[in-house]
Amino acid sequence: MQDSLFFKRESKRSFISREVPQEVLERLFERIRWSPSNSNNQPWRFIFVTEPEQHARFMTALKRGNQWASTAPVLIAVCARQSDDATREDDPVMYYQFDCGLAVMSLLLGAVDEGLMAHPMAGFHAEGIHEVLEIPKEYHVMCVIALGYRGPIDLLDDRTRQKDEQPRVRKPVPEIISINKFNF
Repeated sequence: MQDSLFFKRESKRSFISREVPQEVLERLFERIRWSPSNSNNQPWRFIFVTEPEQHARFMTALKRGNQWASTAPVLIAVCARQSDDATREDDPVMYYQFDCGLAVMSLLLGAVDEGLMAHPMAGFHAEGIHEVLEIPKEYHVMCVIALGYRGPIDLLDDRTRQKDEQPRVRKPVPEIISINKFNF
């Protein structure tokens, strides 16, 4: 079980600058495209940035703590708009947000399957991402992702290296799973 994609997936921060071949990106595009969504609505929009000048502009919209992403050859913005949601008036759930999460997980696991690493990030300036990538205002930037081939840890600065050297931990199952009723 430990050799499955789920356990191989990690969000490390060291990338080598090796270009991701177009055919690999296209296989990832298909994995995203076939992700499940409410009413098959597919509300997500993924913007893959590979061109060096645009990549550098994208980096200006990331917060200081995510500057390690500059070595990832691909940066991705995930966005969606509420008007593309598959909701009903009697149902206040914003499924488009959940659907984007499903599509991101498809990308993350697809990256592992392709020998890549994908690291989703929350530390960004949404206004800057909108401006750099010319995203219309009605779209919400859900997350950004660094994608590429994993690099050695010694490429990282000390502070970032310490984060990556921390052991991976998860809450015990009884803290997150209950049977038949909310029992936490």
